[in-house]
Amino acid sequence: MVGPPTLEFDPRFVRTCTFATLHTPGYGSRVTLFNGVRPGETFATPFTVSMSAFDRDGIYLGESGPLLHLEPGAATKVDVDEILRGMANGDDDRLRDVLGILHLVPDRWLGRETCEVLPAELMAHMLATDDFVEYYSYRGDVVTGVAYQTGPMNDSRLSSTRTTTIQAPKVIVSDRVDTIFLLMNTSTSLDYDNEVELRFQIFAPTGESLVTSAISVPAFTFRLLSTRSVLEEAGALERFRELGGCGTLFGLAANGTVVPLSMTRNDASGAIAVDHTLPPMYYVSTWGGEMRKQGNARLAEALFADVPEQVAG
Repeated sequence: MVGPPTLEFDPRFVRTCTFATLHTPGYGSRVTLFNGVRPGETFATPFTVSMSAFDRDGIYLGESGPLLHLEPGAATKVDVDEILRGMANGDDDRLRDVLGILHLVPDRWLGRETCEVLPAELMAHMLATDDFVEYYSYRGDVVTGVAYQTGPMNDSRLSSTRTTTIQAPKVIVSDRVDTIFLLMNTSTSLDYDNEVELRFQIFAPTGESLVTSAISVPAFTFRLLSTRSVLEEAGALERFRELGGCGTLFGLAANGTVVPLSMTRNDASGAIAVDHTLPPMYYVSTWGGEMRKQGNARLAEALFADVPEQVAG
């Protein structure tokens, strides 16, 4: 009897948590990891955790040794800044603003370069788990964070469409407040090298489109998109403020997937609120496959017909 098909995987990417450090804006980072498949459940396994880091150009900076052991159902907080300091060997600038990946490796695959894993096991660990990424001000008076999942991304074996759709009705810009989008480009293999281009528009509450532009995110790194800077460069900042200073960002990437987080930041106090933008599958039950392609085509036609696109190969 033939069982369900398995996928060949680097064990370090079976279960991951991807995050960005924000040292330059003035924040340290901690991550709370949760082994959400509990004892006795299908695919329950203990994990051994390590961490990799990539610089602003997506260059691999190395991997830590084993950091901790996480039993099924357990949760723990990791001070990723402390780990990065240990990896930097005194060169703090080298690891100042990085994309980090925490690798939760099932114990049975420790030390192996590849493993055979069922897609159902990948999904079980992702869907049962939210990790909490926490940012704290170096001044000591601000702590914030967001819970989200970073499952297997930009892997053609798991998705034929590999796109990003952002509908974020929370662009707030004033003299003191900016809304910044954090965009992370990650995958299931260190050989991944696709640069994802996100096309976007910013709308005022009136429905008036004030900016149409694009941003590229290289593989295994992140970019910060300041909506205040984008509006200012387009000569639309004053108009946006005149219309109330609140708006919406729509974004579409046709050649890959990025993890989008939005951050509303007060420049004066350093207070920052972080949120994720839910993908359409959370509010469109039939999203995926042909429906996803049709939805992306409609969005591209309506908003980005004049902006060239790149398409995933």
